[in-house]
Amino acid sequence: MHVVQAIIGLLLSGFILALGLTQGLAWHLEDLGRGVRQPAFKRGLWVSLVAVPVLAVFVAKVLPLQPVAAGVIALMAFCPGLPMSLNVVHQQKGNLPLALALSVTLSLIAIMLMPFSLAVLGVLFPVAIQPPSYGVLLSKVILPFLVPFALGIGLQKLSPVWARRLLKPAKVFFNVALGVAALLMIVAGIPLLKHLHFWGFVAMVLVTLGSAALGHLAGRPRPQDSTALAISAVFGNPAFAFCLGGSTYPMRSLLGVMGLYLLVRTLALLPYQIWNKRHLTSERGGGTSLPAGRRAPA
Repeated sequence: MHVVQAIIGLLLSGFILALGLTQGLAWHLEDLGRGVRQPAFKRGLWVSLVAVPVLAVFVAKVLPLQPVAAGVIALMAFCPGLPMSLNVVHQQKGNLPLALALSVTLSLIAIMLMPFSLAVLGVLFPVAIQPPSYGVLLSKVILPFLVPFALGIGLQKLSPVWARRLLKPAKVFFNVALGVAALLMIVAGIPLLKHLHFWGFVAMVLVTLGSAALGHLAGRPRPQDSTALAISAVFGNPAFAFCLGGSTYPMRSLLGVMGLYLLVRTLALLPYQIWNKRHLTSERGGGTSLPAGRRAPA
């Protein structure tokens, strides 16, 4: 078990660096500008930064949840901006420039607000969440994200060709590391997961479907905007949450439930994805797509 925990720690350190680098390498001002200028962009920020956290806290407080389950659901809601959501938006025929602008912007805002967010969560869920010191937060999460992010932007400006070449392996590493870390967290947290009762799973499903519904409604009247906002609202950033969960000894008990939450969230979103594909097929017009030759970062 100590070996598993050591591997998890190594992956946590690695994929936060890869996240910052991929976000920086994906920093195309023309695409971001197209997304930011759209009316749905502000509504998407409001949903991910305000509505989803409020929904998660409400569900965690109302339902009879164990402290660890409540803490995980709330913490994941306060960490938006996962770039993997762009793959899902692309598959769902959603508005990619809008989703790209939300992914990058939400990641930056989440990093900047992290000390405040953790302070709020520490008050609301004192048993499960014990915020690390600012020094630990700076060294383990904030700087490991911002430094590669700045380097990615710099490389994108100096050598776009090399930036495109580096983007794919950086994305592959992030996706693989995230998947392996989630599986290992579930394995390491099996003793705890055995005690996770029915209401924990109900809360995870409710927050997932509720977040998708909030985003979908906020994106109206354009179906492609609804798709982008719904997916962006659901796909909180487990990279930030995982690193925070491993930052202090008491919060390490959250990691196993975080891995399980990723699995439950993915399965719970499938009905919406199936319905949304059929809905988009029956609709005409709508959102924009990325220019020819431009790949969406995953």
